[in-house]
Amino acid sequence: MKKLFPIILFALIAGIASCDDDDDKKVAVNNAIKSFIEQRYEGASIREAEYDRDGLLNVEFLHDGLIKDAYFNSANKWLYTEWDVSLASLPNVVIEAVTEAYPNFRIEEADFVETENNHYYEIEIDKGGVERWIFVTTDGIIVENGSEGNMPSANDAIKAFIDNKYPGATIVDTENDRNGLFEVEIKHENIIKDVYFDKASEWVYTKWDVAVAALPTAVTNAAAQAYPDYTIDDADYIENTTTGCYKLELEKGNFEKILYVTPDGEIITL
Repeated sequence: MKKLFPIILFALIAGIASCDDDDDKKVAVNNAIKSFIEQRYEGASIREAEYDRDGLLNVEFLHDGLIKDAYFNSANKWLYTEWDVSLASLPNVVIEAVTEAYPNFRIEEADFVETENNHYYEIEIDKGGVERWIFVTTDGIIVENGSEGNMPSANDAIKAFIDNKYPGATIVDTENDRNGLFEVEIKHENIIKDVYFDKASEWVYTKWDVAVAALPTAVTNAAAQAYPDYTIDDADYIENTTTGCYKLELEKGNFEKILYVTPDGEIITL
């Protein structure tokens, strides 16, 4: 029994340290975003906010008895809001549409997503460990989805943007990601890049992998100075309408941190 005490104590300390590390990710919500949420979701109470892995600001708030997550880009533009929906509350017309289109799948979970121009159910279905996410309107129409063999296509506006911003690029693949954005994978200058668009076909950001060994010295020095006990585990380059920066995944044992650093070594917040 005595041997268990150090183990339990270590687990408690590790748990506390992990919680502290999570707290470091929380950010303040600016007045522009607060005003948007208060106007669109009357009576809403903001709980917390943090940046997700793609650099979008995720603001969690309580509204009409539901926990909802609103996502904003670096220009404070609202992209979409989503919240969990119980399977029992799904409209019959939605369930029937899914069952008819995917008779061998079962519905695992569902979210409701709303954007400036649309709202729909995002439904996860499963068949023997094979999972798919499909989008279904409130009146039971299955719209573009990201399931293999039925990929959504890039429209003319998106193609024109890619041709203009990334001359000579070829489109490799497309899908709707879990964040409600439309992802276009391209090959440009022999680099695979992921270009993200919102529901209005407006460009949000582009991201591509960068070898840690290829990072500028100013970037690695900034990371080492800010977190001397951490090592850089992975790196991406992100460019959007306002900035370009490196997204670094730092690691120390079981702890991870995300850091955004400009090419000249300035640590920023997206």
